[in-house]
Amino acid sequence: MKLSKLLAVVVIAVSAAACGDLEVVNLNDPDRERAISTPTDVEALIAGSFSSWWGSGHYSRIFIPMTTMADAWSSSWGNFGMREMGSEPREGWNNDPSATYASSLFNVWRDSYKALSGVRDGVLAVQGGVALGVDGADNARALAFASFVQGMALARIATTFDKAFIIDENTSLDDPNALPELSSYTEVAAAAIAKFDAAVSGASSSFTIPAAWVGYNSSWSNGRLAEMAHAYKARLMIEVARDEAARAAVNWSGVLAEVAAAGNTDFELLGDDTNWAWSRLHYRAGSHEGWGRSDYQWIGPSDQSGEFQAWANLTNVQLRTPFHIDTDDRRITAGSPTADGKYQKFQAGNNMRAERGTYHWGNYVDSRWRHIRLNSGNGIHGAFPAKELDYIKAEALYRTGNMQGAADLINVHRVANGELPPVTVDGDQSARCVPRHPTTGACQDLWEAIKYEKRIELFHYGAGSDFFDDRGWGDLVTNTTIQFPVPGAELDLLLMEIYSFGGAGNPGAAPQNRRDAIDPESIRWKRKALEAYDEVVQAEGKHGQVIN
Repeated sequence: MKLSKLLAVVVIAVSAAACGDLEVVNLNDPDRERAISTPTDVEALIAGSFSSWWGSGHYSRIFIPMTTMADAWSSSWGNFGMREMGSEPREGWNNDPSATYASSLFNVWRDSYKALSGVRDGVLAVQGGVALGVDGADNARALAFASFVQGMALARIATTFDKAFIIDENTSLDDPNALPELSSYTEVAAAAIAKFDAAVSGASSSFTIPAAWVGYNSSWSNGRLAEMAHAYKARLMIEVARDEAARAAVNWSGVLAEVAAAGNTDFELLGDDTNWAWSRLHYRAGSHEGWGRSDYQWIGPSDQSGEFQAWANLTNVQLRTPFHIDTDDRRITAGSPTADGKYQKFQAGNNMRAERGTYHWGNYVDSRWRHIRLNSGNGIHGAFPAKELDYIKAEALYRTGNMQGAADLINVHRVANGELPPVTVDGDQSARCVPRHPTTGACQDLWEAIKYEKRIELFHYGAGSDFFDDRGWGDLVTNTTIQFPVPGAELDLLLMEIYSFGGAGNPGAAPQNRRDAIDPESIRWKRKALEAYDEVVQAEGKHGQVIN
């Protein structure tokens, strides 16, 4: 659909900058030119875009309910849509702009385009002659980092939404015959991959990325920037798949090449009381016993007592209640069901409301992010651990026929952290095998062991990764939303039909009831209301409370 010039400018300027005013922005305004003519300001535009990308995934965003949709985390509290999207039977996403949790999705869209908008302005300024550093010595650094952030933002959009706008320095907003159109998620993913490749190419010269640009933990050399571009490209290549067929069809040889070039260093950010690198995804919806529990679907396959199978075989989920896990996996318990494991803390009692489903209850909560939870959001936030590359590579080896290589890789962490016997090419067939089939209790093959190990080791590192893996593996609960639509608020601005996904009877796009006819005043009112709500959310900051 070709957009009018008015709508194209609105979607770029309003969504990206989160502006509450619907005035058409004059992109040739002299004041705007002066704002991006100072080298310091131009560099800040590009550097600051990374924090927008981080916020698009780790603040109050759709990736929190995504983890309940993947049955990694279980909660019946309403925050951000956790209960709405994680309860059974599954419901579709409510894409009405006035829906209670509309901002959870809209803010991902907004902040991703905010990152793309800032980079676009900064790159255009450099291309227009603004010199960064002495005689432009820092231009290469800024442009390489810009490409990296563009890849990150486009990757987030591609994995989350069914379609979107591809916006960069080459996007024309002045020519009515060359305005941006909505592109499919596969096209957006291809654009992200091109940007990661550009970042790698741009990192061929020597420079240092300041620590403040990437989360105040450590600076990056140009080589490190290239490694991270390879790592995130590999993650995107597998996470963008919408189903088992698409995941199987990934260019796994290409994935192996990206992993080989990605280095072996953890990417972590430091959250404190002043900077932007905090993560509600980590310290609330992952480690806070007041917000939820580790889902038994996630940790239950390690159980040896048969209680997990008894729980899973109750087709009426309302009859499910918490049970103790008997396991040899020391990441879950320390030997007895009530002894804290390396990754799980035993937590008796549940504060969630019984009438909402005791199947949400559990006796365990992940403790890897507990230091953040106990320090009110401060601490080290893991974003891309080096061991994730091992699991990406293990899947790639399995998919390309190297079963022993895949087994060897997952055994590294399985044996050292789980203190479990190593798997073979047949999986774990021992008397107390891990994992076990959820309904039959049978020992599982290598493929299921790979999935189990990745789930246990990588819980909550990447925003949405739990969900994206389950989506590509075909392990989501029936009728779970597999992708999200363009946010309803954006569709309203574009005068396009509201649509959505998920829920019984809606395997693809599920049209929703249309609201009253749109007029400029009602659009303005809805936008103001949404922005007012977002201001409340932002003012709340990282110290959120449970919402009934």
